[in-house]
Amino acid sequence: MWEKIVLNLLSNAFKFTFEGEIEVALRWAEDRVELTVRDTGTGIPKEELPHLFERFHRVKGARARTHEGSGIGLALVQELVRLHGGTIGVESEVDRGTTFRVTIPAGAAHLPVDRIGGTRTQASTGTGAAPYVEEALRWLPEAQSAHSGVRNEEAALSGTLQSARILLADDNADMREYVKRILSRHWTVEEVEDGAAALAALRERAPDLVLTDVMMPEMNGFELLQTLRADPRTREIPIILLSARAGEESRVEGLEAGADDYLVKPFSARELTARVGAHLELARLRRETLRSEQQLRLEAEEANRFKSQFFSSVSHDLRTPLNAIVGYLHLLETEMYGPVAEDQKKPLDGIQRNVRELLRLINDVLDLARIDSGKMSLELSSVRLASIIEEITIEMKPLLEMKSLSIHSHVPENLPDIDSDAMKIKQIVTNLVSNAVKFTEKGGG
Repeated sequence: MWEKIVLNLLSNAFKFTFEGEIEVALRWAEDRVELTVRDTGTGIPKEELPHLFERFHRVKGARARTHEGSGIGLALVQELVRLHGGTIGVESEVDRGTTFRVTIPAGAAHLPVDRIGGTRTQASTGTGAAPYVEEALRWLPEAQSAHSGVRNEEAALSGTLQSARILLADDNADMREYVKRILSRHWTVEEVEDGAAALAALRERAPDLVLTDVMMPEMNGFELLQTLRADPRTREIPIILLSARAGEESRVEGLEAGADDYLVKPFSARELTARVGAHLELARLRRETLRSEQQLRLEAEEANRFKSQFFSSVSHDLRTPLNAIVGYLHLLETEMYGPVAEDQKKPLDGIQRNVRELLRLINDVLDLARIDSGKMSLELSSVRLASIIEEITIEMKPLLEMKSLSIHSHVPENLPDIDSDAMKIKQIVTNLVSNAVKFTEKGGG
């Protein structure tokens, strides 16, 4: 939290200072610590000072390095300072500069006892200094070629659509240029300046993903989101909201409104690329699932329409969480989070094992639907039964170890190959062995 206080104040000073200096000072003031961030920037009119810490407040006519709205960072700073029992004040003079002064009491006697040393119940939203540095470099065109860290940072994009089209809507030209520069290395990016322009572009040609800012003129991000979700033609398009509003409440608000993801500014190039890539992959999986379900419904409609619709609904409900698990496993295994630690490998293996089990269940449901509709087909080939049993024994090993079970297979060496559907035979044996494992007590065989 202290890091966010310092970085936001420093970033704000840099945004409004074109010449001169920025000074950061820290000192003891009796039983308090005092942080001072002073700049020789454009300054703030006297009548604007009482509103400076209000959320989403913009100083009218302020000259800055970017037109991105101010007030979010300062509102957050004020809340974090108050949370620590401190105070924040500001002194400013137009064309002379601004000084922010934060004081926080020493010790912990003034803080709620139940909040001190408590275990975090949510993931930290701390991002470090990197996103602030990247934002500052966007404000300095002459420095972009010398500082190419953003250009050199490649996120893992295995499996995502390389020909995907992304529609970017943001009223801030600097932000549009920054995001487009990152994403256009991997996908085609079309940029527009507000929600109304985005809607017009969507009606002309639907993109694979929409990336939209929340605060925009004409039509804001939430209005665009609601319009797209209400239209059957655009309902399934992945939508990621971009916003300067931090905090769990804002994120939940965005997701409840129907967004697929919510990204808080400032964000890193790697985070943006990884999230866009993951949602493009999830969208691809959803489309494939939808095509499979549509084909299944057509096959079963003549035989038993009601039963076909039932199985289709079940398979859809099962595949939806599976698609999410696959997508987030992809995120965990990318370079975004670094190498997987030893103590994390076992939980990840467990997730992958359950994904395979879910997939088996889904395949069983779909096969039942095909059987009932009389559309089950067999792909016959010469099958060696001993090889199938050996393969199943290996795959079932983690499940057997969990219950301390042993398995013994008795297959004659001279058993001839048979003409059958290898996948169906494996499905039969796997279900029988799984059923045996399920009803065998721990330590049995």
